[in-house]
Amino acid sequence: MTRSTLLKSTAIIALTFCFSACSSAPPTDDDAPPAKSDQTEPKTLDADEEYEIQFRDRTIDLYPYVQGFPYSRFMPQIEHGFMLYFEDRPDGKWLQHLEFDGDDDIDVTDGRRVHDIDWSTRSFRPGLYNPELERYIFLGDEKNDEIFNVYALDLDDGKLEQLTDVDYIYGYGFSDDDRLMGYVARHGSSEPFNSCLHVRDLHSDEDQVIWCDEGGDDRLTWTGVEFSPDAHSAIVRMQHDGNRNTTNLGRFMLDEPGPPQLLLERGEKHLSLWWMRDSYDGDQLLYVSSKGGINDVYRYKFETQDSERITELEHDIRGSAHLEKEGQPPLLVLFLQLPYGTIVEVRDPGDGELLWSETRDETISVVDDHGHEAILAMSSVSTPFAMERVGLHGDDAALAFENFASVPDELAEQLIQCDVERVEFATFDEVDGETRMLHAYLFEPREQPPEHLRLARITAFYGGGNFFRSAHQIMCEAGITTFSPSPRGSRGFGAEFAALNDGDLGGDDIVDLFYAARWLEVERQLRHYQIGVYGASHGGYAAMRALTFPPETNDRDDHYQFGFGLSHAGISDLLHFHQTSNIPDWLVLLAGDPETEPEKLRERSPLHHIQRLQAPLLLTHGSHDSRVPVDESRRFSEAAKEHDLPVFYEEFDGQGHGIDGLSNRLRYYRAIFEFLEKRVDPRLQDRADAH
Repeated sequence: MTRSTLLKSTAIIALTFCFSACSSAPPTDDDAPPAKSDQTEPKTLDADEEYEIQFRDRTIDLYPYVQGFPYSRFMPQIEHGFMLYFEDRPDGKWLQHLEFDGDDDIDVTDGRRVHDIDWSTRSFRPGLYNPELERYIFLGDEKNDEIFNVYALDLDDGKLEQLTDVDYIYGYGFSDDDRLMGYVARHGSSEPFNSCLHVRDLHSDEDQVIWCDEGGDDRLTWTGVEFSPDAHSAIVRMQHDGNRNTTNLGRFMLDEPGPPQLLLERGEKHLSLWWMRDSYDGDQLLYVSSKGGINDVYRYKFETQDSERITELEHDIRGSAHLEKEGQPPLLVLFLQLPYGTIVEVRDPGDGELLWSETRDETISVVDDHGHEAILAMSSVSTPFAMERVGLHGDDAALAFENFASVPDELAEQLIQCDVERVEFATFDEVDGETRMLHAYLFEPREQPPEHLRLARITAFYGGGNFFRSAHQIMCEAGITTFSPSPRGSRGFGAEFAALNDGDLGGDDIVDLFYAARWLEVERQLRHYQIGVYGASHGGYAAMRALTFPPETNDRDDHYQFGFGLSHAGISDLLHFHQTSNIPDWLVLLAGDPETEPEKLRERSPLHHIQRLQAPLLLTHGSHDSRVPVDESRRFSEAAKEHDLPVFYEEFDGQGHGIDGLSNRLRYYRAIFEFLEKRVDPRLQDRADAH
């Protein structure tokens, strides 16, 4: 397949480089008229070899991964018959608009460019089309710094209007008639924040403050806003006492501004808590909670002010949809998360009765649903992404799946370079008298390098997911193994497992990584110096922590001498992070309160154990990152220089929490392979010569 053929292939695949905890990407006014995406020839880099990376005796061509299908972030609006998505080209990242009907597959090469804003320089969070304004409403920022506000996008002329001007928007929603917009705004740059629920009349622009939490014990948090059908009340999600897992649903009476009615028991922990869209009719509300250990569906009745559980599930809910059949009430479709796939269930929303079920090999996410149809994103560790339509057809409750867009076989063959195996390995503790087993995926190169040059990297956090990751395939093409485990604290294995590292960040979760490395030693005959750790955000912290881990932590008397580390946007100093991050409550839940436990947070900070570092470490970070401010990497790098330690730092100017834009992604991969060849390989060779 030629490169021009790859570019024109009709498929959908999210191959753009992103991290598990990465932010979205964003807005500015622009008067340029919308242009058809194929009106100009794609700009190319200076030379083809810019896509090629030399590593050892191999040439890795990144072109199929980053330009073979340069489309991502698909945002269909079934009700309105269009889809927004991004096209990533050498000259920028461009927002595309494509209309579609209810039957045919789509061809994303037919999209038109909405405007000439390069979205690799800003953040964009998918939103909703508002028919009242005749514009697409979304959250974005101006310069990749996560100062999120609400923007309105005119799809005809591409112009943007900023609707709010605050420090941070947690979320928003519209009334049934689309006239009112409820939004939760956070004010202030550090704790204690003051967050307020606003309701804006989109006709008159009248903006009413319903209630502000003033940084108290009952706080507004990341949430949507769900209006009642008559728009006299609204539901939002709240948290108590600064604990992300101690959450609640609050109902606000919009005609009488004031504090909310808390629907659930105050102080009850819900690792997961959200309501089902369009289920609030004024009399009842369907919501999902993990308070019983696994996500289940509950019904809250406002007349009796109590809840009843209507499902008893064995696996966490990953997503849901309401699908209609002509002349019948909607049915509830649940997508239950497995480590290796998804169980799709159709249930009666009245009593929770199971009507139909099927297990799929892919991980499935609901992208949009309306009426009788939903659009799903599909992916697995060994197959690239695709999208499918799903609907209720026939006389029973069975779902019918139809292709919406898929990856061409020829391109998929180029992208898949790993042999993948799902494994379990033992860690150090016991559950019910038996050794705890952890889930993992092993991605091995189809062509292994010589034994003394073999390398393996372990995902430090956010691993074990059944998703296609082009980064894994690139590493396999280079001859590098990826081991992707789910250490304690990971989602998808129940609330109890996910809460195991609450208050223990950088503790037993890191010891789990040591046992992952020992599994590689035994099962793949690797030596400790051939095994590294890598991660981003929380995972970047975990990678640095694993390389500087004090053996006395939690009285485990454990340590592992990794051979190298890769950390993007990692946290090096927990106390400093709490003072500068835009998500300080995350730290309080996971690590402890800086006001009452400062010594614990200092002890769990890689910066304060930097002299324990022996392995080469590559740090990368975006200069505009607000979630994990760039000083977390800068300060660690500077301290390493003072101690003459093997730390190498690459900063990406103008980037936020992730790395976006074609040139930035290519530069990132070049930095990694240069680091491995110049800083890690010589140590491997020295070890081999010594033997």
